[in-house]
Amino acid sequence: MLASEASKARKLEILFGPWWRHYAVPYEFPATLYSAQSSCPYCAGPLGPLPILEQDDAADGQSAHLDHMDPLSRGGEDSIRNAIYVCRKCNLAKGRRLFADWLERLAPDRRYLVRLLYTGKHGHEPEAFVPGRKQARLSLPRLELSLHEAVLRKMFAKPIVSGPPGRR
Repeated sequence: MLASEASKARKLEILFGPWWRHYAVPYEFPATLYSAQSSCPYCAGPLGPLPILEQDDAADGQSAHLDHMDPLSRGGEDSIRNAIYVCRKCNLAKGRRLFADWLERLAPDRRYLVRLLYTGKHGHEPEAFVPGRKQARLSLPRLELSLHEAVLRKMFAKPIVSGPPGRR
């Protein structure tokens, strides 16, 4: 984890306690998410370069794509625990499919590893995900992340949530 991303993680832990990964927006942790795999987890093909900016006009369409394993359009969280980088082809093919359905479309030799990836990040099997209403993409940085850790500790003596989203 880059030093800047590690600092953000510590600050988010002050704010959200052990549930910080549920509230950590993937766009704040691109290097950490990108470095988690050396190839596309879905097809084992090349991942492509990490785009510096999402609206980078110089990108040739072959850059890595951020995939929400449980799609935002189906109620998935916009969080690092629900996001991974995959190749463009796989991200476009998966679209808004539920992860359990997507697993069935993968090559048999990839299913087991991809299932492990999902359960490792989510703490449950993909079949346990219950679709819900569409979730917003959280693209603006949290204002609190600009504050020093000592200031955050004084302002937030205890986490501001008592559980993951939906159980506040």
